[in-house]
Amino acid sequence: MTLAPVENWYLAKGVEGPKYTVGPRCANPECEHFADHAHHIFRRSMLAGDFHWVEVDGKTFGNLTGLCWRCHDKVTGNVGGHQARIWLELERGLFLWQRYSPHGNTVFQNVGPLDPQPPTSLVSNGESSAQESEHCPFCGQTRRRRGTAGPKPRRRRKTWNVSVPDDAEDGADILDTFVDDIALILGAGDWHERNRRYWALIHALAWTMQQREQFARDVKAAA
Repeated sequence: MTLAPVENWYLAKGVEGPKYTVGPRCANPECEHFADHAHHIFRRSMLAGDFHWVEVDGKTFGNLTGLCWRCHDKVTGNVGGHQARIWLELERGLFLWQRYSPHGNTVFQNVGPLDPQPPTSLVSNGESSAQESEHCPFCGQTRRRRGTAGPKPRRRRKTWNVSVPDDAEDGADILDTFVDDIALILGAGDWHERNRRYWALIHALAWTMQQREQFARDVKAAA
């Protein structure tokens, strides 16, 4: 069970808002793993529903953050009790990762701000601010743009070509199979079809760089 991120959690209420995707990395600032779960900072039972956004003391915050399965267990107490919690510092509007200290009473010590922070909403009382927040649908971080008129421009794109063998070995078919398998593993159902290859490759290459020493050893051993 997730611990309350504020003392007066009963003052928090779930609010409707745009859905966003967390990740790609775990939000614990000490962790270097990829996010496995979209964790509810204010648990569903606190808000009496599955809300992606929460309002506390007149401020609105995203209620989801990406955690790897290890850090998710730490904040939910699934294995060995609560080893960490996420705490909302209301004055600064900042979510902190706190580590449990076994000395004395139950005390949690600050490790650092969640990275990335859940997005914030600049919409209040049904009116948009002069500067409207724009949430990245992949990482959930907030960007700002001036003005509210007109639709936001489409993201610029370019093509990155790869030459592959096309004889007895069908390189294109091999790459397509790998990319589709990786996307399936990562649960890429929400990815737009034209972005599917890009996100699958980005995740795979980022993980490879993270494990580069073991990767180099395995490739050399297989050569």
